[in-house]
Amino acid sequence: RNFILRLVLLLGLVLSLPLASARADLGDPWLSEIMLLLDDHFQPDGRLELAWARLRPADVPAAPEGMLELIAPPSKLARQMVVRVRLTGVDGSTADHQFILAAQLWRDGWVLTEPVPLRTPLRASVVQPQPFDALRNRGVLVSDLQAELDFARSLPAGRLLTWRDVTRRPLVRRNTPLEVVAGEAGLSVSLRAIALHDAARGESVRVRNPDSRKEFTAIVSDHGRAYVQF
Repeated sequence: RNFILRLVLLLGLVLSLPLASARADLGDPWLSEIMLLLDDHFQPDGRLELAWARLRPADVPAAPEGMLELIAPPSKLARQMVVRVRLTGVDGSTADHQFILAAQLWRDGWVLTEPVPLRTPLRASVVQPQPFDALRNRGVLVSDLQAELDFARSLPAGRLLTWRDVTRRPLVRRNTPLEVVAGEAGLSVSLRAIALHDAARGESVRVRNPDSRKEFTAIVSDHGRAYVQF
């Protein structure tokens, strides 16, 4: 009988452990509430996470019972921020608190799965998504890979790509002919011109009429094509 009793007690202890772990994983109520307020205020592109940069003051209750509001949000999201909030209790009383918080903003970037040489196209076959903290790593490439991009340098496998690693692929090249369409009020004409420099889709390109030698600016629309609007 004692053996069965000890077994039942041990089983109850084992079953209670995951519940305790689950409760611990719920996080700090203050951080959860403040995170929702900052998400609503900044509407960041990514998943915001907060932690205490300094310990929560001892005179602050364990949980914000009542309505919490931002009274002095930081000017922008940063790795460390001072946040002031006001707690209005269920009895109508108010209390202001100031916290120093650490923040992370998780987004998906691209990491190389193999080495790549200079000037090769950026394709989905050589990268895979990888989360990164946008507050720590600036300039990380977050393109959807539909953009026309080439590698601006030779790179090793395992590199988290930044915008400095790529360049927009030129659709017109210097000293090559292109077709320029000019239109106004539903009418359009086209002419041949010479590009005076490289340019990518949507970029301005300086061109020259080979007959009149007149130079003007057009917008690149496709391979060997540009347009002018009046």
